[in-house]
Amino acid sequence: MLRWLCGLAAMALCSSMSVAAMSQPIDCGAAPTPKCLASAIFKFAKTLPDDSYFRRHVAFAEQELALSDVKLALDYVHSDPADPPPWEDIDWIARAGRFDRAIQVANERTEAVERLGGLLAVATQLLDKGQTARATKIVDEVERALASAQPETRDDYANLIQEAGRLRARLGQIDRAARLLSRPGVSSVSELLDIANKYPVAVSLRDLAWREAERANEAYAWQQLIEDASSRGDQADLARAAERAATRLAGNDADRSEPVIRLARVLRTAGTAKLAARLVEPWRQWLNGRDETKRNNILMPLIPVLAGLARDKEVDEATHMTSSASDRSRLQSIAAEEYVRLGRNDIATRFDREALLSALASPVGDPKQQWAHQAALNNLALARAGRGDIEGALDVAAKIGSEAEIRSATSYVVRRAIDDGHGPVAAPAIEALLQQARAAQDVSLLLQAANAWFQVDNEKEARRELDEVMKLVRERQTPLDANDVSLAAELTWRIDGNGDPRAMLGIVDRLGVNDPGAIDLLVEKMTPISPVVAVQLADRQTEVERQIDELAAIGLAIADSAK
Repeated sequence: MLRWLCGLAAMALCSSMSVAAMSQPIDCGAAPTPKCLASAIFKFAKTLPDDSYFRRHVAFAEQELALSDVKLALDYVHSDPADPPPWEDIDWIARAGRFDRAIQVANERTEAVERLGGLLAVATQLLDKGQTARATKIVDEVERALASAQPETRDDYANLIQEAGRLRARLGQIDRAARLLSRPGVSSVSELLDIANKYPVAVSLRDLAWREAERANEAYAWQQLIEDASSRGDQADLARAAERAATRLAGNDADRSEPVIRLARVLRTAGTAKLAARLVEPWRQWLNGRDETKRNNILMPLIPVLAGLARDKEVDEATHMTSSASDRSRLQSIAAEEYVRLGRNDIATRFDREALLSALASPVGDPKQQWAHQAALNNLALARAGRGDIEGALDVAAKIGSEAEIRSATSYVVRRAIDDGHGPVAAPAIEALLQQARAAQDVSLLLQAANAWFQVDNEKEARRELDEVMKLVRERQTPLDANDVSLAAELTWRIDGNGDPRAMLGIVDRLGVNDPGAIDLLVEKMTPISPVVAVQLADRQTEVERQIDELAAIGLAIADSAK
């Protein structure tokens, strides 16, 4: 297998990004520790430009966290929250147990929201450490500040009031928690139930959640109560919530149809089918005056509910409530999927057949219609693959359009079949993908096929196709992209590595893998298998920021394994 690896360095993608990694090797020995990796991270970060955000990010971990908790510092370096609060740094300092420092940083903030949010973060961490008296003092201070806020600014503090209420509940001060958490809206129902479940001392807040649900009378609020009762196995609460929801929400209000349909599904799952049926009874009226898009948005979640309620004639009617053939195909496919799930395969087969006929009948006169036509066929192919109907999936995929579009659809069919547990019967789809990839000389698809063979435990075919891929790469002098070259290295290791993680290092060197993205992917793959090898792979990384993130993830894995 390794005969094709030599000399492929020129065929792998190269990068001229930051170069500190290659000139500063990672010197952590044969058994790297989180502390050593943190030291390397801090050293590498100092090679970044002075105005680099990432350099400042790592500097914070070194200066504020590492001395107290190396693992926490690594966690901070590796973290990438989507929308952190402006007091995130204060929270991390408090998590490191540096409460005086966290309070100092919070009190230095000029914006009141940031100061109070930071103080509440400190109080939360103090409670986690059992320092109840100190946490209470901070919550008292914050609550006084919140109470004195001008009415026109109260909305700015809504999340802080909610967090203060949560902390009051944790402190066992339920009356004060209720006062802070009781506000109009569905979100308070979720919050109250969450607190009641997490903290036994706050169980009485569940009654307040009921009162808020009655006041809001929104489908999602009732859904929260039903799911809460179901999760606790409280049949009395479940029956009461279901009855109240069905009574309060029943009607022809089309604007509330979508959340009501979701609630009906929850009710049916909870065993209260009659109440679910009552909720969706006026579904035809919900469609009146709606445009095609809004009608479909109602029908798509409605059809599984009707099928689950055994209202088969209404399901058939609902699938024909659209004038678009491609949309009708989508609705019929949804019906087929639900009937398969319910074990009613005779009805599922009929809807599946009708969905194909509708898709084929959809027009292709302009680009928008062509896209809808192909999307309908793609959906059908994937749905069939997802339930193990490989022949049916390939039949639909073959009707999609151009050869390139058929190849793409076939690759998705293979992936869906394997991902949904139908690997043992996926061989015909893999063979079809191979034939199409060979005809097009598509190296990436050939590699996907090789990987698919390996995933269905056909190592012989995987080895053969991997050889074919590398032969094409060598003959055409065409580099593999980052995803493909990392997959080629991983497959080679899994087939010929004999279970030895160290073999990956030789494969990477022989293959000449030096693309930063490919190294990143391989480090991620090897970290749970062998952090030691992952560090050695990270030593080959040429982008400093990627290398720092890789080392932080490895350090966290080592710390976790040492527990």
